[in-house]
Amino acid sequence: MELLTLAVLGILALLAPLASRVSGIPCVVLEICLGILFGNSVLGIIQFGGPWTTFLFDFGLIYLLFLAGLEVEARFLQEYAVDSLLVGTLATIIPFAIGYAVGIAVGFSPTLTGLIFSTTSVGVVLPTAKELEHLFNDDIQESNKPFSKLLIGATAVSDMLSMFMLAFMVESRDAMGETLVLMIMAAILLLPFYRALKLYSRMTTRLRELESRYYFTTRLSMVLMIVLAALAEIIGIHAVVGSFFAGVMISVLTEGSAKLSDNLLSFGYALFLPAFFLLAGAKVDLPSMLFAGDLWVLPILLAFSYLGKLGGVYAAARLRGITKRFSVAMGTLMWAKLSLVIAASEAALRMGRVSEEVYSTAVVFAMLTVLLAPVATRLLISKTAKRIASRAVSPEVV
Repeated sequence: MELLTLAVLGILALLAPLASRVSGIPCVVLEICLGILFGNSVLGIIQFGGPWTTFLFDFGLIYLLFLAGLEVEARFLQEYAVDSLLVGTLATIIPFAIGYAVGIAVGFSPTLTGLIFSTTSVGVVLPTAKELEHLFNDDIQESNKPFSKLLIGATAVSDMLSMFMLAFMVESRDAMGETLVLMIMAAILLLPFYRALKLYSRMTTRLRELESRYYFTTRLSMVLMIVLAALAEIIGIHAVVGSFFAGVMISVLTEGSAKLSDNLLSFGYALFLPAFFLLAGAKVDLPSMLFAGDLWVLPILLAFSYLGKLGGVYAAARLRGITKRFSVAMGTLMWAKLSLVIAASEAALRMGRVSEEVYSTAVVFAMLTVLLAPVATRLLISKTAKRIASRAVSPEVV
């Protein structure tokens, strides 16, 4: 029976990008929607819980956060370090505080609600920011800060802070133990592994044959991801924290290697990531969510998460002399969230801290932000552009 589920997952993984191309809806949103349709909520064809589906979901989650870490480009952080740190920090702390309060008010897990408010989806921010870069020429000249580079830097900082928040959320020991664990993990990540990989990066020119015949750097990246994910599990932190920082390290040490990035992306998007999003949707139980009466929470989560993210980004951006239009667009686009929301919700569900209904609500919430954030950003920019154009034309008309 599980082979039927795998066959359905494969067919849906082929249909989703085709439907995305026609409709313009992000592919990950369609994959989650198809998972909901073919999963527990409607048709019940995708059966979750067997060894293969469990492996695809768990490995897909680890690999998704690995790719998120791979998107962190150190030169952006170095070039705009103060701006990225300030915007990324306030864009994480302020939404977390608002989410914590909202979680208490609506009866959700406060820590989980704060965490899902604070995250940002780099997979949505990156392509949209590059697409809209040309609309900010005047703002860039005024503030001397490229739109996409600052956004990517701030998102990278926000992602890393959110990963540490996730580590704290899943850690069950006292605060002193949590801090010690994180310090030990940071030392492990930054010292021996970094030095070994730095040495390897200097030797790559001598290992061209090994690389061309066996994809050795790709193989090394995969092994590092699995090793650090396993190490995180041993320490007592969620595996995705280790895989995320493995992606960051690979990004730093192989900066500018488009071939490696293409190899890693193709490996993930060929099977594991589509299967993960389809299975994440299949786990959503809409009937139970509706029966539990949790649907009314979605507009509240959407509204306050947007206000929190916009407020944090806008305050920091304005402090750094960034224009109002630039600041609002950044805050709106950074509202999009996905991978860490699913990772945090899945971790909380497995630990018994939240119910299936809360998990379902969080996944639907994340899916809606991915759908709404780019659309809202484009609408805001287009309206502002028209208003600026009308002001520029009106004196000549008069």
